[in-house]
Amino acid sequence: MEEAERIADEIKIERERYRGVAVRGSVLYFVIADLANINFMYQYSLSFFLTLFVLRLDKSKKAENMDERLKILIDDITLSVYNSICRGLFEQDKLLFSFLNTSSIFRRDGFINVDEWNFFLRGSANPKKTTNTVDYIDDSTWYGLLGLEEVHDNFKNLTKSFTDPAEKMTWKTIMREENPEKVPLPVMFSEKLTAF
Repeated sequence: MEEAERIADEIKIERERYRGVAVRGSVLYFVIADLANINFMYQYSLSFFLTLFVLRLDKSKKAENMDERLKILIDDITLSVYNSICRGLFEQDKLLFSFLNTSSIFRRDGFINVDEWNFFLRGSANPKKTTNTVDYIDDSTWYGLLGLEEVHDNFKNLTKSFTDPAEKMTWKTIMREENPEKVPLPVMFSEKLTAF
């Protein structure tokens, strides 16, 4: 009886170690299931997904170290599912699928919090009624900046930064640049903001 309990405990511990792989699988499946909302032709069954998932568990590179093995599994499953699904998508929907995958993974892993996601989807629910004093942005952008300040502490003083003479040129450059992600943010924000 003690031997059975010991084995059951070992199985439980091992099962918990694979939870991250299962979580990634569920995130990917629900993104795929939501593709039908984009186009009714994108309907993938759970059995198709499970077949692909189990195949990757079997075919992915093996490793002696358990942490390394789990990372390999997560990376392999993510890439394989992405490639398999992209083969069946219209070219115009591939970028959206990439974004949905990435944002769902980031939200699940806590890199994007609920307030940031809601602001991204809906904008500010309660824009403050202060006057736009920045000559290089319109009122809707100004109210968006005010809303960002409400969403997260990392955006505190964002509107002040846009009006600050020392940082004004940086923001103007970012807004005019063809690749704005390559322009360094003002120091106060480059240390606080995530890639999202």
